[in-house]
Amino acid sequence: MLINLKHYHRPRDLQNTLYLLRRPQPHTVPLAGGSRLIGSGDRRVEAVVDLQGLGLRYVREEPDSQAVLLGAMATLADVGASATVSSIYGGILAQAARRSAGSVLRNQATVGGAVAVARPEDEFLVALLACDAQVTAYIPAAIHLPMGQFLAQREELRSAHALITEVAVGQPPADTRAALQRVARTPADSAIVCAAAVLTFDDETCTGGRLALGGVAETVLRLPEVEALLAGLPLNPDLLHSIAERVSGLVEPQGDFRGSASYRKAMAGLLSARALEKVLAQRGAA
Repeated sequence: MLINLKHYHRPRDLQNTLYLLRRPQPHTVPLAGGSRLIGSGDRRVEAVVDLQGLGLRYVREEPDSQAVLLGAMATLADVGASATVSSIYGGILAQAARRSAGSVLRNQATVGGAVAVARPEDEFLVALLACDAQVTAYIPAAIHLPMGQFLAQREELRSAHALITEVAVGQPPADTRAALQRVARTPADSAIVCAAAVLTFDDETCTGGRLALGGVAETVLRLPEVEALLAGLPLNPDLLHSIAERVSGLVEPQGDFRGSASYRKAMAGLLSARALEKVLAQRGAA
């Protein structure tokens, strides 16, 4: 509960929204789904700017850019139910959106909110990173950042009152497959560690790949050192085993009550190998 909240705004245009958010006083924050903000009880918050009037709730395909566009106010339920989102990258974005929260929160939590504040084990963030998504934000001019760069600068951008308006996911090249793997305390619980693999093939050779992990660092991350091992090689069980060992050796997670550092380190390698194996199984079944 925001006990010091005194002002509520619901602007209809972007420029007025940016003006309200960038005022030095009163302390003002954006209100998207509100699932994190209301529960935070942040005593500094004196004013909120409701983003519902900006027309940012959409999930659509953009023919000109060949991208799927996720408006910042689209809910995780919208993403999880979208046939368009399910049709790209093996449906891992839709799958991750459905797993990221329970049914009530999925209808409240938004794409922009997830990108802005989601925890480092969030599967939706991991899937967006693996799918090479791009974030559009205003600070106050528009900037377009790859998901990895945005996450690396997330705290800095939040301090600058950046407003996320859209996430774009480009159409993958032909013969691109993807898979998402996780470990959790129960099937309905949030992930402790998760991994997403995206591979593009030319015949039996992998021409490029991305591997993203959650729950093993302060933010979700990709491993370019491992991705470099995938390109130009036919994938086989021995290579996958060496990749799993390399992943475990590269990450240095912090432990908590949900999983020790050694457990998270081991799961990072195991889930990476499982995600890659699932990609190969998809190709074998095609």
